[in-house]
Amino acid sequence: MIISTIKITHRCLEILCSTEVAAAFPGKRETCEHRVRLFPKAYETIFTDLQGSIMRTIWILFFALIVPVWKLWRLVPLLTEVAVYFGSWCLVLLASYWLARFLSSKLPMKLMDGESKAVLVTGCDTGFGNRLARRLSREGFFVYAGCLNAASNEARQLSKEPNVHVLQLDVTKEKQMDEALVSVKNTLGSRVLWAVVANAGIPSMGLVEWHSMALIRHVFDVNVFGVVSVSKKFLPLLRKSKGRLVLVASVLGRGTIPFCVPYCMSKHAVISLADGLRTECRDKGVHVATIEPTAYRTPIMKDVGRMEVLLEQMSHLPPDVLEEYSESEVEEWMKTGQALSDLTARDNINEVVDQMTLAVRESQPKPNYSAWGPLDPPLYFFFRVAPAELMDAGYLALRKIAKRVWKK
Repeated sequence: MIISTIKITHRCLEILCSTEVAAAFPGKRETCEHRVRLFPKAYETIFTDLQGSIMRTIWILFFALIVPVWKLWRLVPLLTEVAVYFGSWCLVLLASYWLARFLSSKLPMKLMDGESKAVLVTGCDTGFGNRLARRLSREGFFVYAGCLNAASNEARQLSKEPNVHVLQLDVTKEKQMDEALVSVKNTLGSRVLWAVVANAGIPSMGLVEWHSMALIRHVFDVNVFGVVSVSKKFLPLLRKSKGRLVLVASVLGRGTIPFCVPYCMSKHAVISLADGLRTECRDKGVHVATIEPTAYRTPIMKDVGRMEVLLEQMSHLPPDVLEEYSESEVEEWMKTGQALSDLTARDNINEVVDQMTLAVRESQPKPNYSAWGPLDPPLYFFFRVAPAELMDAGYLALRKIAKRVWKK
């Protein structure tokens, strides 16, 4: 296959150096003919002994074609000029866009006050939701704090904050959703429901094969269908106020990494929902935004690295699946995931709460708000532009690095 590719490329070079083509580029023909004579000898020498099945992979073809494609490119000056022109414009546009985003984040932005405005936040038991409810209440908003367990100590402490009304709200239960909607309508008074922040979510760890279907469904019930349900229930009130719908996703909604695939799938779905709703709701005056944080050390991360939790999860798997994974292999995967989390996870959850607050209060809101660490921008770029083969190789490299970290 490689030799055939070389012969085709060689023939293309011969055509390019023909009298008709070369006449258009005076002074290039002699150089061109010299390259044509050298081309087949050099490449056939390199690849003659490598015609086995391994040569049929895309990587071998990729590396084999770099030089001949470059040679072809250089032989046609017009292509180079076009590439320089369009490449320069692409770089200018990209640089201008990212510089504008950076500068806009540093410029003072007018913030909406909380007078006569209410905000509903789900998942307020702990973590981001709990902090956001406290922050918004102190900034003048009336906050409906939806908690999975309204009788918990955290919920009772939250109810002591000024302007906070705690709601019993499990986003997977339709009855509780209906009761929350009725409670909000009955207590709004002269206020309007300005924003809904769909924050409730749960993680998942382990290989896909280790997850029971019940667990995967539960992840989607909370992270996806719960978000859809909250959005649909409260959109009529948001239309009246021309307010905000803020959906908490993740940087992992832009790319998928091993060992937490169901979680990544659910966050992809949330981002897709936000992208669609943002257009559908624009004419009604409702702005839809996503919050896309990296990993943070919140209470939902407490089970990461706990071997007993994963073994309990796997205990319900069929025997033929369990036989395929030794305890040492399970431990290696778990500690690799823990090491990756330790490398990327951040401690200051106020970084996320700051972005959530901006999504609620900015007079000119953005479609996406991110709270990232130094490793996340290149990771995001990698997710968006890298081919699948390169992404797979990158994940394998990360696993090796992580294994070395936890072994130390």
